[in-house]
Amino acid sequence: MKIYVETSCLRSNIARHSDTKSQRELAALKQIADQYLLLGSRLALREAMDTKNTPRRENLIIDNKGLQPIPNDEKLLGYNTQSDQYGGFVTYPLIQDCQNEPLRKELVASGLEPKDAELIVQAVSNDCEVFLTRDEDTIIKPHKQWLEQRFPTLKIRLPSELLSELASASSAG
Repeated sequence: MKIYVETSCLRSNIARHSDTKSQRELAALKQIADQYLLLGSRLALREAMDTKNTPRRENLIIDNKGLQPIPNDEKLLGYNTQSDQYGGFVTYPLIQDCQNEPLRKELVASGLEPKDAELIVQAVSNDCEVFLTRDEDTIIKPHKQWLEQRFPTLKIRLPSELLSELASASSAG
């Protein structure tokens, strides 16, 4: 099972909260991580790197680097070459983080924040079955239902929801 983990579900991001709900989500994430491979992307890493609090940023980066990188993380658009009159030249790749720009635009037009839309596009473009998030106010409550209709193979879940579903499936099977 391919489980994409977005920044709100990184261990240190959950662990910094001491409320019961956060601790339940952290315990669920740990159980899931013991049984399944968790995937991350450079987009989520860059989001972690933008964190202003230095110790928190360092912990988020460590957590993100502990995730398995998704296979289709960047899209090569082409190359740019510059040369000078003496025969010297330099070539560098033109890379885009988003695998499917029209899909990203569709998600943003439907109300998702651009960063959230980019993360969901990464999960969809990499055939992930689960998008693990704790963003209830920006992703789960307003968008979960239509996202799962739009992408029938993708489940938007809290760690505790996914753990409960996995436990139910294993006891039924």
